[in-house]
Amino acid sequence: MGLGLKDTYLAACERCQCKPNSALLVTFDSRDQTTWNLKNNYIGAENAFKILLELIQANEVLRELDLSGNFLSTENVRSLVDVLVPHPTINVVRLNNNRLYIDSGKDLLRLARRNKRVVVIDIEDATERNDNKVPAKILGQIRRELNRE
Repeated sequence: MGLGLKDTYLAACERCQCKPNSALLVTFDSRDQTTWNLKNNYIGAENAFKILLELIQANEVLRELDLSGNFLSTENVRSLVDVLVPHPTINVVRLNNNRLYIDSGKDLLRLARRNKRVVVIDIEDATERNDNKVPAKILGQIRRELNRE
């Protein structure tokens, strides 16, 4: 039997010499692996984000992922989309308040076009402060793709 997500995460942190994130430990130890709410939780440096991507890829039941408020870079979003395009179960991706710009918007449009299981890409929450600056044209294209128009 393989390692659970928590043990896999701890082993990856040791391998990359990263300090484990306590919120991730709680999430990966939970029985419900269909929803990961990692909102407002600094994921960490480059290696830590790569580890998270490995775990997203390994979680074949993940349906909802919230990485809002995590200071994601354009490169982080591109790598995340690369992992989510072939993901077999992801339906909802929330990336509010990450200072996303045009390039991240284009990558998220690619996700909407290539993974038809994705029905929500939430990057424009108006109920709280939101630093995303994806152009309205790209937001509209993402909405149209998700509505399958």
